[in-house]
Amino acid sequence: MRSDVELVGLVRAGGRDRGPAWRELVDRHTPRLYGVARSFDVDSQTAEDLVQTAWLRFLSRMDQLRDPSSLGPWLGMIVRNEARRLVTRRRTVAVGEGWERYPDAGPATDEGLIESERAQALRSAFSRLGEECRQLLQLLFVDPPLSYDEIAAATGRPRGSIGPSRQRCLGQLRRHLPAGLEATP
Repeated sequence: MRSDVELVGLVRAGGRDRGPAWRELVDRHTPRLYGVARSFDVDSQTAEDLVQTAWLRFLSRMDQLRDPSSLGPWLGMIVRNEARRLVTRRRTVAVGEGWERYPDAGPATDEGLIESERAQALRSAFSRLGEECRQLLQLLFVDPPLSYDEIAAATGRPRGSIGPSRQRCLGQLRRHLPAGLEATP
């Protein structure tokens, strides 16, 4: 597998190796960029637009990238900043709105009703967290999983603060849950 430094060099140089190098970069970084975008609770189309914006920014400014080995974090920062701008413009929508778009399609049994109530309580508690905690928890549970280094780059936090912040945010989430619910699986 070629390094980002080598691939960026090939893309910059042009020629016949540019296309395969470009595809390798996109294949390598797009899944994580998409995860960063989705951590802002945007729909899949908006996430795709945010990722595309990062790649377009790379194409237009690739000569300004001083350290090609930091391409992944640099692209993640672009997605994060663009997503924050977008979310800030959409502040008129309350945090908890929109969950009703996903109605429970299961049978109306006691077990299904209890599970639906648990899910609603969790969504409600999650919506009461601050933006930083919501984003961090979403990044921690994105699929495919992100490393702490990638999460640190995406959030602009030091790597060593991810674990303690995770614990603090999960503690806040537990405090927002109804009594007894936090102990259930």
